Amino acid sequence: MQLEAHINAETIERLEEQSELLLRNYQAEFAKDPTSQATESSRSNMIALRHSINQIYGETAALEVANAVGFAPASSLDE
Repeated sequence: MQLEAHINAETIERLEEQSELLLRNYQAEFAKDPTSQATESSRSNMIALRHSINQIYGETAALEVANAVGFAPASSLDE
């Protein structure tokens, strides 16, 4: 059983900013070439951040950040 870490608004805001940056990078790479290594790397970075947030702060925080920036659910990124 995972305990949800206490997370304050400042931390959520910082995680949202980091997530938005990764999402913009992914979108830019995808626009250039959807099948490139850079696109895949950007996608992997988004997945890694989502999983890290989930492991450190819990699923509630991961969902809050994902919803705020429009991330797809982690399971759809993994496909």
